[in-house]
Amino acid sequence: MDKKTISIAAIALIMFSHAGSSQVTQPEMTLHSFGSLEVQRAEDGREVRRISGDAIGVIRVAWPAGTRTTPHNHANELIVLLVEGRLKALSDGREFMMEPGDLVVIPAYVEHGYEALEDSVTLEAAGPG
Repeated sequence: MDKKTISIAAIALIMFSHAGSSQVTQPEMTLHSFGSLEVQRAEDGREVRRISGDAIGVIRVAWPAGTRTTPHNHANELIVLLVEGRLKALSDGREFMMEPGDLVVIPAYVEHGYEALEDSVTLEAAGPG
């Protein structure tokens, strides 16, 4: 056999030997608890726990009273639900006074910030970005 034939035979052997061994993982539901997720502590005292799927993430933030974030933005859309406490959401010179059950929707790249008026908890849904 010449070198070209040997090379083609070797490539074919490699391809066929791996064809049967590649496994496709079937997606499945999983159960998690925020209490078991790693806590990230921000310098301002916030406690952040997050979990991410393939396309979205959910973030739980515990806000001590008086906590303020600096204005910021990010590449993902964000929906913030206030679960308990009172929070002021700030964006483009506007203030939104949030009570439990209120939500704010923040498109990607829109500058925003928050101030916790009392101890508060939020749940945030973050899209890809």
